[in-house]
Amino acid sequence: MQNLIIAFAGEKTRARMAEMGVFEFSAALSEGVTAAYKAVMRPTEGTILTVSRLMADRAAQYAEDGYALMSTNNNLQLWTSEDAYTWRDHKSTVSAIPQWAYTYAPGTEGIWAPDVFYMNGEYRVYYCVSVFGKRSSAIGYQSTKSIMPGTSGYGWTDHGHVFHTTTSDKYNAIDADVVRDTEGNYWMAFGSFGLGIQLIKLDATTGYQASDDKTVYNIARRTSSASGGAEEGPSLIEHGGQYFLFTAWDKCCMQGPDIEQTTYKTAYGRADKVTGPYVDRAGYTMANGGGTILLERYGRYVGPGGGEAFQDLNRVRFVHHYYDLNGDKYNHIHIRDVVFTEDNWAEMGQPFLGRYLSAEVEHGVLTRAVSGDLAITRSNTASNGEYLAYVNTEGSKIRLPMNIMQAGDYLLRYRYANGGDAAATHKVTVNGKSQTVTLPPTGSWGTFPENSVVMVPAKLKRGGNFIEIEPSPNGNFAELDRIDFLRIIRDTIPANGFDNGIRVRLTKDDEFAIKDGGYAIFENVVLDSLKDIGNVFLQVKNASSGKIVIRDGKKDGTAVFTCDLSNRSLMDGGWSAAKCSGDMGLRGIKDLYLTASGISGEAILGNLIFEPMQVVCNQAPCGDPISSSSDPSTSSGTAEPQSSSSSGTTAIGPRAVRHDSPAPARKAYRDLKGRSFDKQIRYRVMF
Repeated sequence: MQNLIIAFAGEKTRARMAEMGVFEFSAALSEGVTAAYKAVMRPTEGTILTVSRLMADRAAQYAEDGYALMSTNNNLQLWTSEDAYTWRDHKSTVSAIPQWAYTYAPGTEGIWAPDVFYMNGEYRVYYCVSVFGKRSSAIGYQSTKSIMPGTSGYGWTDHGHVFHTTTSDKYNAIDADVVRDTEGNYWMAFGSFGLGIQLIKLDATTGYQASDDKTVYNIARRTSSASGGAEEGPSLIEHGGQYFLFTAWDKCCMQGPDIEQTTYKTAYGRADKVTGPYVDRAGYTMANGGGTILLERYGRYVGPGGGEAFQDLNRVRFVHHYYDLNGDKYNHIHIRDVVFTEDNWAEMGQPFLGRYLSAEVEHGVLTRAVSGDLAITRSNTASNGEYLAYVNTEGSKIRLPMNIMQAGDYLLRYRYANGGDAAATHKVTVNGKSQTVTLPPTGSWGTFPENSVVMVPAKLKRGGNFIEIEPSPNGNFAELDRIDFLRIIRDTIPANGFDNGIRVRLTKDDEFAIKDGGYAIFENVVLDSLKDIGNVFLQVKNASSGKIVIRDGKKDGTAVFTCDLSNRSLMDGGWSAAKCSGDMGLRGIKDLYLTASGISGEAILGNLIFEPMQVVCNQAPCGDPISSSSDPSTSSGTAEPQSSSSSGTTAIGPRAVRHDSPAPARKAYRDLKGRSFDKQIRYRVMF
């Protein structure tokens, strides 16, 4: 059975990061990334994958270092990545099937379904041994102090049998998945077909079934005769005080010439307790056949199932396999965001293609009013090679769930094609607020030059955002390729609004922590809104030395601003302001990387604040040449489309100015007409 599993190494919620163990990336990782595989890769038949966020723990200070992925290829094959997009192959972690396995699974030929979890100071990989189609199966585990080859503590020890089933049992001991509940107890879900998905309590110290609770809880089961009981590959995660159970339904693993026989999909439900009952969005219990379909076949992507949810830095993500109908017809993986609604239900976001703030519309949730609408179509000029044609009929809808880490004003860069001779219109709804977007002719159908865009202003919140696009038929039509989310920066980049990063974490107070060698990513920053920058400074705690550098485009890109942590002035609330020097004339749309060097321990970073040049008049009556109504905690102003700028963005309206900054004002002089002078004029009134 094809089962793709992903786990947060050590824990599945941000609040439980304090249990992470000692880990350091070796130089071999950075070398390997250069020659690594793309995340969209082709494992072999029957491959089962697990991805784990790697953690470092030193003096009770924690930082994420990257990802580890384990597959069934060649008995628990290990991969590592810094960015979850390029991967390095470390080969198998075992040389042979352990002898104990043949006692419980006679005839087994391989190790299946690894699940990596950090528990009791070590990385544990729970795996199963079985023969396809038989219930004489068993789950065991192996462990290591470090999961990175070549580092201190790396080396796997097998601990043997944890749980097993026999041919007479009505469920199957395969596809293990471990979760820790909010009370600190560990649980393992497993199973497939028959009675479906089971749950047992684990002893954190031993890794085996707990002695104080021997119950086998049945938490999910397909009950219809038509389903054939096809449910497997459980994944559990806690979010918002509730537990989410993801399972795989229907027929898996028919690849190559048999690909059309694959009907694999992902369904889920949630519960208030880890033991259930798990209920779908319609109110039906999963133990009685319920389950909300989260992901199923669309376009070229056949059988998206066998998945696992995991807690990344500031988002929940989900990894699953699929088969490429238009490509090699064999299995690949996607890593996606899970986006939660206001009432805490899960929806599936975009597959990760190397960027966090871009949405390929062909991966949205597509509702077709008529057959043939919203056709996923190939084009060499479309990003990712595909776009949506025939966005034509009233009632058809594209829904794009997106995780946005920084709240505020955005421009949606709407990439489209209109080969007609008149403007088309689309209705664009962002978190329930709708507007009509006019799409002038571009000269051709099915081609998407980079300047074939319009800018749509929107306010986005931190966390889950939902964008819906509907044709607004006026007799003219437009095709749609991609939407980019451009963040407008008027005076502040909040450190906790980063898209992702390495050797960084969020504290329990939602503050941003970074260690030496760490970096954070801020995609699609619109810099045209920063006018007349006077001072730039960074709010800092817990650091007396080192540098934070803001870089252009990549972690080793050109330094834009350099913030010297030894050059600080005191602020309120235990913060200091570190002075930053650099380019004050930033323009265009850039990806900014925040990098740390020379830091001892861990620095806590607050906002990166762009202080405008201010003028001070020392002769009354001058009036105040600068007005402000901004809330110090939020970006101020709105994004009003005006005229096109040289960067290709819409010009940004005036930004309000903060007055709560510790940065000193620039001294200057004005007359009553507001004219500026660099020295004092003896007469107050001038004409």
